Amino acid sequence: MAAAAGVPGALGTLRAGRARLVAAYCAGIGPGWRLPGSWTGLPVGPAIWARGWTPAAGGAAWRRGYSSEAKTEDELRVRYLEEENRGIVVLGINRAYAKNSLSKNLVKMLSKAVDALKSDKKVRTIIVRSEVPGIFCAGADLKERVKMHSSEVGPFVSKLRAVINEIGNL
Repeated sequence: MAAAAGVPGALGTLRAGRARLVAAYCAGIGPGWRLPGSWTGLPVGPAIWARGWTPAAGGAAWRRGYSSEAKTEDELRVRYLEEENRGIVVLGINRAYAKNSLSKNLVKMLSKAVDALKSDKKVRTIIVRSEVPGIFCAGADLKERVKMHSSEVGPFVSKLRAVINEIGNL
């Protein structure tokens, strides 16, 4: 297990297996960015992602862009790349108003997305990226957490930890 340079915490963990998790800062991904290892040569970047996004909560909606406040169903966008990039899935976090902090809703959406990806044998690589310029993730949503009843905090932290570990184990 190796940690990705510049990416703190469990999101930066890369593990070998059916899929690789690549967590990258939005600002660090440009048109010339390429996947590491055996994927060298396959371009990944805004030109590929601009083809559109499908919200994880369901419903087809082709769009991309940055908004100051996303609807809760748009907090996580799941994109299956096509053509020569088939087998690559991009999970886009879009909570600009909260600096992409991990809320109960976002953790629930990540959990559903990971469950779907676990059973998809065609998925080879998962990229977790920010839809918010200059921000990757602020960690847990502390403003939401302070409002939680003390009996909710433990299960929330456990669920968050489990989702991050599941992503790393793909």
